[in-house]
Amino acid sequence: MKRLTVLFSFALALAITAPALAEVPRAHPPTLLRGATLWTATGVVLEKTDILLQNGQIQAIGANLPAPLDARVIDAAGKIVTPGLVDMHSHLGVYAAPSAKAHQDGNEMTSPTTPAVRALDAFDPEDPAIARTVAGGVTTALILPGSGNVVGGQAFYVNLYGKTVADMAVLNPPRAMKWAMGENPKRVYASKGMLPMSRMGHGWVLRKMLFEAKELRESQDRFDKETVHTGQRPFRAEIEPIVALLRGEVLLQVHCYEVHDIETLIRISHEFGFKVTAIHHALEAWKVPELLKADGIGVATFADLWGFKMEAYDASVQAPQLLTDAGVTVALKSDHPVIDSKWLINEAAKAHHYGVPEQTAIQMVTRNPARLIGLGDRLGTLEVGKEADVAVWPGSPLAIGAQPERVFVRGVQVVGDGGNVQTAFSGTGKAIGISHGCDE
Repeated sequence: MKRLTVLFSFALALAITAPALAEVPRAHPPTLLRGATLWTATGVVLEKTDILLQNGQIQAIGANLPAPLDARVIDAAGKIVTPGLVDMHSHLGVYAAPSAKAHQDGNEMTSPTTPAVRALDAFDPEDPAIARTVAGGVTTALILPGSGNVVGGQAFYVNLYGKTVADMAVLNPPRAMKWAMGENPKRVYASKGMLPMSRMGHGWVLRKMLFEAKELRESQDRFDKETVHTGQRPFRAEIEPIVALLRGEVLLQVHCYEVHDIETLIRISHEFGFKVTAIHHALEAWKVPELLKADGIGVATFADLWGFKMEAYDASVQAPQLLTDAGVTVALKSDHPVIDSKWLINEAAKAHHYGVPEQTAIQMVTRNPARLIGLGDRLGTLEVGKEADVAVWPGSPLAIGAQPERVFVRGVQVVGDGGNVQTAFSGTGKAIGISHGCDE
């Protein structure tokens, strides 16, 4: 009985996602931004338009909006307002600054498959890079485990404002999981003399885990159909997230660069009937957009980072546009600390430089990543009813070196008027030992 109680407690702990800990942001007066140019990320640009932020939401958009009695009215004439940026591949808080072994909590490289571990349990809200990142206009991030493992673990959704993990946790997020294909896992485990040391071994490690999860799901289904139950419902904590993936309850985000790894991933997904939400980095995805479109798989990539290892050589700066033209949803991301996420907007600026249209480029760091992490109905565009995550820019966000002058997270001004509220919780917001180190 004691063992069953422990198992039940652990199962319950796995089922409780971060939003149960989160709270609605503290009460804050409404803010009316008056007369701005709104890059809505819907494809529509609204000139000389007001936007009202109230109760954590975008309350109204239009010309000459009436200001609530307690509202702060800000003259935004000549400014450009965008949705807060969404970074769908970040290691903020799990590879905290300054870079040190003591801060490397994003890879549990003691087994090639660790689906039950959670970035939530490693996230450090005092990482100084958080204040620095929100100063760059990023308001939401998907915190992923690293790519040292074939199955790295479960992701954590954060708003970039708050003092504690519970403060920053996105309310009621989907479940998301990180896998990795290609060089990294085989390099890590070959050095240990363990499986996988080749792509053959990698495929087997995935299939073995999926066979076990499939068998468990089928035994659970049989149990659920019984009118009279004998014993407990089958459960294995270590593969519960994989069973949830097979049931369509988890968004799968996969580190995957090369064409043959893309094909292997899709092949295995077809064998076991699960969906891949997006492939990350994906530097050869431009060669096979038809494979991705056929399965509705998105891409989270860099604008022009390449050549840092063998699987990163055959990239193209035209990839974001080629994939978009083929009907693939494309997001740009930082992979922080690989790219300092303060400069996520620079990825969109570079993509625009290489030919992506202006409004499409801004969608690649707002609407598109929001959709690919399952939050597209809540944020990523400037629309009434969406969360009041907003960045105000003095000029074009796609200009070289552009940074916002104000940033609002759920209606609270975190950056602006010469200050950054988040620095009180997570440091100065200045660059401090940001470096590679997350096995990307």
